[in-house]
Amino acid sequence: MYNCINFHTHKQSDQDGQITIYNQLLHEATGAPDGLYSAGLHPWHADKLSVVQLSKVLDMHKDSKYLVALGETGLDKVCKIPINTQLDIFELHLNKAVILEKPVIIHCVKAWEEMFEVTSHYHVPMILHGYNGSDQLTANLVKRGFFFSVGPMILNPNSRIYHAINHIPPSALFCETDDSDHSIQSIYHAVSGKIKMTEMDLKRTVFENFVRLRNNLI
Repeated sequence: MYNCINFHTHKQSDQDGQITIYNQLLHEATGAPDGLYSAGLHPWHADKLSVVQLSKVLDMHKDSKYLVALGETGLDKVCKIPINTQLDIFELHLNKAVILEKPVIIHCVKAWEEMFEVTSHYHVPMILHGYNGSDQLTANLVKRGFFFSVGPMILNPNSRIYHAINHIPPSALFCETDDSDHSIQSIYHAVSGKIKMTEMDLKRTVFENFVRLRNNLI
């Protein structure tokens, strides 16, 4: 029996049968949670900490046995934070990820070309969280070696990911609830139905992906 991995959530949980990766927002709290987590400065809040301040905060987490990944971080052209500020913060996360040998959880909205340009210089696993891209974008990202964490948008038949998910190989797939009230089980159920895989096989595959990620085997 494999546990459900909830790869990215803003809600801490101790439910039986699941492994939760809590997203620590560093503009709100800098301490390390007592459980698996990721730590980063969201692009919406990229002006809340300077590069120097964020570097010091991230260094506070470097020895935590619970730190799974850095982020979420990334680029978002819809928010009001200047893109150059976002880029500076994003690149700091990527540099730290190389040093710490950690994957990076990425938030990207309408800034794909910029994201491609920045990430092409770094060789760490990169996971696009809450992914909801088109068929063409998804195929492009798969070729570039990205990983995908699929969330509640998979429940919407009109979403892009609902149609594009079959372009994602299971070996590059994670599931998440993000900040929603949906259960992680509902996400696994929807994803398994779309890719024609049993829920048990999907749980096993995502669990194996997570183990490889944790052991730097990706």
